[in-house]
Amino acid sequence: MRCRYTVLLLPLTLLFSAAHGQGEWRCDCTTIVDSCSAQVSIADNWVDVNSSSPQCSRVDYFIDGIPFVSVVVGGEHRQDWISRSASPNVLVQSCQVCQDNSGAAAPASSVAADPVDTVLEPLIEVAPAYPPAAQARGLEGYVDVSFTVTPFGAVENPSVTGAQPQNVFDAAALAAVSRWRYAADETRAPQVLSARVAFSLNDYILQLTRTRASAEDPPSQPRGVRNNCLREQAVYNFGETVEIGLMNACQDPLIVFGCGEGTGEYVGRWVCVDSERQQNVLLQPSDGRVGALASVNTLQGQRNFTYTDNFYVSRAPNTQYWWLACHEGDMDCRGDARQWARSLDRQLASIDPRSRTTLTVSRSY
Repeated sequence: MRCRYTVLLLPLTLLFSAAHGQGEWRCDCTTIVDSCSAQVSIADNWVDVNSSSPQCSRVDYFIDGIPFVSVVVGGEHRQDWISRSASPNVLVQSCQVCQDNSGAAAPASSVAADPVDTVLEPLIEVAPAYPPAAQARGLEGYVDVSFTVTPFGAVENPSVTGAQPQNVFDAAALAAVSRWRYAADETRAPQVLSARVAFSLNDYILQLTRTRASAEDPPSQPRGVRNNCLREQAVYNFGETVEIGLMNACQDPLIVFGCGEGTGEYVGRWVCVDSERQQNVLLQPSDGRVGALASVNTLQGQRNFTYTDNFYVSRAPNTQYWWLACHEGDMDCRGDARQWARSLDRQLASIDPRSRTTLTVSRSY
């Protein structure tokens, strides 16, 4: 199922969404000042997110196992949603109060759009589910979707602009696109993009074949990076240092490598950690194996690792951190990620982490 992207940058749409972008700008969620409690409820075609904090807050939650993040201003936020089940399962993971920049002047770029020459590519691209009725009838087609990408990389207001055939794949395409995530850039004005989501039976059958084969593959089968499986579970602001707890949102057991800007004697330098050296394997929090021992292939042979549900990265305040996640059995990915972390560790923070590896590296947003 392939997608085509086009930047549309419609002035009227940008003016319409500028107010929401202004609200997101005031919330600096790279700096967490307190914790809060949140409630997430689903009604009709939207999700209501309510925070106990009247200030800016970031709420991480799951709907039917799919991770979402909402930036809440004034205690309330509404997100468009197309449910795939009659009774969606909602799990609130965390609620953190963000630094509020409402007392400062908003940057001009948040209210005035400049032409953009580069096309945004999604960091997380959720594949659409093939509608069973269309599959049974052998139908193929596409859906053209228009949507807004916020400065924080979230997708808002997805709508169908064209489809062939009509009213067959629309809901599946909208549900998938609404869960895409892009790189955050608070200086970037909201952008209106379009994407064509194609539905091909050949691609769908190939996808099923690969999925079934991967379930039968031995653990050593190369699987590539699994960066999109990581989500922030908790953020602890200790003033000089910010500590982030990452969780696994996928079923694959992961070895994680992370680098952030250091503090103290390592201020202005990268400091890297990895679960391989810690002899840990990251699992979903609900996985029953958490706390048990795992036999893992290493350069020194089989070693006992511990299954855990947390991986921690530290960084200096108001900085980003980077990570690479590999399947536990993917020795090629782990080798490249290990080399990336060790070549970056203690080096100057001016070095771009992406320049030290051919793998796709992800960063906080």
